[in-house]
Amino acid sequence: MIKIMLKELMWERNLSAVDIQKQTGIHATTISKIINGKHKNCGLDTVDKLCSVLNCKIQDLLVFEHCNNQQQNQNLN
Repeated sequence: MIKIMLKELMWERNLSAVDIQKQTGIHATTISKIINGKHKNCGLDTVDKLCSVLNCKIQDLLVFEHCNNQQQNQNLN
């Protein structure tokens, strides 16, 4: 499972969702879904914009975590 570390990076950099929205042009609903772990498919253009604004590498934003089959099935729902 890929985890998007937006919430943690925002906290480290003292940025709000509004700051991210204004600097990236990403819709506020999309940012909210990413922060709350509800966004399942983040496009490369979104990842690029977030990395640029957060001044981070892709591996800082996206983290792979092993999960068992039960967790994987729950995440698909």
